[in-house]
Amino acid sequence: MRRFRRKYYDVFSHFYDAIIALHSRDRRAYLRRFLLKKAGVKEDTRLLDLCTGTGAVPLAAAEIISEKGLIVGVDFSCGMLKQAVRKAGERKHPRLFFVLADVGELPFPRATFEVVTCSHAMYELDPETRDRALEEVKRVLAPGGCFAMMEHCEPKNPFVRLLYRLRLASMGSPENRAFARDERPFLKRHFREVKRLLSPTGGSKLLLAYV
Repeated sequence: MRRFRRKYYDVFSHFYDAIIALHSRDRRAYLRRFLLKKAGVKEDTRLLDLCTGTGAVPLAAAEIISEKGLIVGVDFSCGMLKQAVRKAGERKHPRLFFVLADVGELPFPRATFEVVTCSHAMYELDPETRDRALEEVKRVLAPGGCFAMMEHCEPKNPFVRLLYRLRLASMGSPENRAFARDERPFLKRHFREVKRLLSPTGGSKLLLAYV
């Protein structure tokens, strides 16, 4: 199953950016800037982006974070990371890196990052992997650090809403469907404080969790 999912995302990498823009109603990357602003990203922030896909969040972070900080994107799909590296080549940021890794076993020391982000991806993980990933997030975050997670709201467009509901139905696990509808109870198992905000476009919700 895991091999199939990796192959699926390798193929999906060619269409990923367009699908995310359609679903979140964010064709000009406002959401990425909103995510980074609310997470408190600054010039010297050390940031890790989980399930980075084609690198949208790290590339947006590269507009804020200088060589004083650090930007790392992690994904388990080679296809996604190839797209991310291709896009990053145009930026030439000296402290921007992409790493092939499992979010449930992050290859970083404890308290390495001040901000960890995950955009429109956490609900895709199976419950066991998601729990491990959240524990890993807590481990790699420095004291007082922020985990900023953005997910889809139920779409208002009838066709996109149908696709969204079919996606929830295909998840199989009732826990996954519950997570997609309200992530806060799951995050509160791992973090001391959880806040929920609605994005400016209305298509996404932002969860801010603190260690």
